[in-house]
Amino acid sequence: MKKFVLLLAIWGIGCSLNAQSNLRIKNHNLIFNAEIESGSLYAFAASSVITGLANYHLLNDAFFENSFAYNLYTTNVDDLKVRTMNPMGLMASNLFNNLQVGLKLGYQTYSPEFFNCGIYASAHYKLNQFEVGYNDDDMNRHRAQRALLGATALLSLGSMEQPSRVIIEASVRYSLAVAYKSPLGNAVDQLNNGIVSHFAIKVASRGMLQNLGLYVDINHFNLWKDYIPGQKLNNYTFGFTWTITPQQADERKDW
Repeated sequence: MKKFVLLLAIWGIGCSLNAQSNLRIKNHNLIFNAEIESGSLYAFAASSVITGLANYHLLNDAFFENSFAYNLYTTNVDDLKVRTMNPMGLMASNLFNNLQVGLKLGYQTYSPEFFNCGIYASAHYKLNQFEVGYNDDDMNRHRAQRALLGATALLSLGSMEQPSRVIIEASVRYSLAVAYKSPLGNAVDQLNNGIVSHFAIKVASRGMLQNLGLYVDINHFNLWKDYIPGQKLNNYTFGFTWTITPQQADERKDW
């Protein structure tokens, strides 16, 4: 299942690259982007360079949106520790501790007025790795994989012709568990499915501030179902978005 989902995500992004190269800039009302999120600072830096080169040299558009995300876990058991993997670690479990890739497709208004709005559908694959234990010397790694389907509404403050705008987003996504690995086994039935809300605020501007933003994802359900009866686990994701675009590269040439 893991290999199938990864291959599906790669295939989808590849098809989207081809379509985006033909559609770019021709339709200002089109929302069509790929998102890549990582919980490793090294993976985020590498992804920023690779996606920035693709945006600039292949697409001439901000198709790839790149993010760094930090996961916070809470439980209802006082002495139980749940922590995300080290974002500065070099092991594979650190480099891929929180990986999310996805596509979004939708429509937005494009008028000279101050207010513009839009809506888009999204599909994501998410890999979460975290540690659970009662003391620092006895932490066990867990690996959860999920598919997320959702819809997002956005509000753009500032005319599309202005050099700077603020974009506010709010969305609802359904999180479906597709695989799980824990000390108690690999049954996906250990996980619940449920609703995740997503809120973001971004700056659309010229130069280095273009596509700079913050976001939060909030799970509204107990992630654990049959792991240990009575124990609850919740997850909050705090993210930082910075997308390298052709406009940023052109600005830097003038410095």
